[in-house]
Amino acid sequence: MRKHVRLTLCCAAAVLLAAGCGKKSDTAETTTAASETQAEITDKGEVTNLGQYKGVEVTKEDTTVSDAELDQRIANILQANPEVTEITDRPAQEGDTVNIDYVGMKDGVAFDGGTAEGYELELGSGVFIPGFEDGLIGASTGEERSLNLTFPENYGNADLAGQAVVFDVTVNKIEEKKNAILDDAFVQRVSDFSTVDEFRADTMATLQDEKEQDAEQQIKNDAFQAAVDNSEYSLNEAAVEQEYNSQVDSYETSFANYGMTIASYAEMLGQTEDEFKETLRKAAETGIKQQLLIQAIAEKEGLTIEDADRENLAEQFGTDVETLKNAYGDELVDELAMTYKVVDFIADNAVVK
Repeated sequence: MRKHVRLTLCCAAAVLLAAGCGKKSDTAETTTAASETQAEITDKGEVTNLGQYKGVEVTKEDTTVSDAELDQRIANILQANPEVTEITDRPAQEGDTVNIDYVGMKDGVAFDGGTAEGYELELGSGVFIPGFEDGLIGASTGEERSLNLTFPENYGNADLAGQAVVFDVTVNKIEEKKNAILDDAFVQRVSDFSTVDEFRADTMATLQDEKEQDAEQQIKNDAFQAAVDNSEYSLNEAAVEQEYNSQVDSYETSFANYGMTIASYAEMLGQTEDEFKETLRKAAETGIKQQLLIQAIAEKEGLTIEDADRENLAEQFGTDVETLKNAYGDELVDELAMTYKVVDFIADNAVVK
């Protein structure tokens, strides 16, 4: 399976798809035998008319943080940090979190993946097979229970599907979660601040910073897309087809890991399989156009990759240059660094309204 890294630059992700995914490091595995043997088509086509890429007009989004947005962010923080109290005077009930050790056995023999220690389980969450969580309701701290259960017929592991098993479970601890209240005590528990006012001010500043970053990113995306749209291309259809097939193979492999197909995923999106695949084909075309445009602008402007560009790329990936090179190779690292450099160049020369 190829290694993928989430780029912070949306448009660069498409370029990564077109420019990099076809290349493999020495240790990278392929998803299909065909993709292993088929050489990458290096002739992607050309930019036949390089349109305006300097001085493109873009609009900066409003970065004002409303009171409602601040209140919602604080509500999310409260929800993510409930008050947790250990329960010692009553048995476990639905909604409690129990710390448990358990061993699952089939025909008296422990089966793979059925044993854990110190597992935190919220009763009623539906994480475990039917009957497991219900079987712990009413249990007290220190109590041991044997749960006679049956795996669902459609369970992912064929060796366990429909099979009768026994889970021996020990309840180590019971905890109750309650909704947190915004007060000074909560602020001191989850932050370095002392008062609610300080916490609200810091949360406001964080939201403001996020909005500014998002707006700056949107300027880069919009300016780059305008430059792509302003130019004309002659694409090598064989290269487009190869990239499209690579995307289809990648999706099929990923979906198979979850017992899905492209058709079932497309249905979840309210599309037919053909409609979803047409989206992938357009994405392949767009990715190649972006790659060609970056090459054309870099050549016209005389842009070259320096160490600072590689370091900027590594920062975007949250790592260091050497790690990137080991994972992707020098060539792909420089291609991606050029992507960021060209996108920044277009944005720096854009007219922001």
